Amino acid sequence: MRIRLDLGKIPPKFRKLGKEGQVLLDQEVLKDSNYYAPQDIGNLIQSGIRNTVFGSGKVIWNTVYARRLYYNPQYNFSKDKNPNADGLWFRRAKSYKLKKWIDQLDKLKKRTI
Repeated sequence: MRIRLDLGKIPPKFRKLGKEGQVLLDQEVLKDSNYYAPQDIGNLIQSGIRNTVFGSGKVIWNTVYARRLYYNPQYNFSKDKNPNADGLWFRRAKSYKLKKWIDQLDKLKKRTI
């Protein structure tokens, strides 16, 4: 099973950034989401790194258990390896980091335009 999160396109005010902006956004979303992803031996987090095509607007975690863990935040996730582990890790990252992502795109826009 896999989880595919479609980030959509870059917001309209950042469209001139094109591919570079989408790559930046995809990287930040993956990094910040993995901060909250459950971890045992690291396969889930590594699958996100292996399966995401940066610049596509899609972040993909592809393990047999990714969907089950993501959509069941009520699980009692082990905090041994990752004390921030939780289900719905993308939503959690977005709720905390959306402003940072937009600020980073703003900085890129100022550098490139």
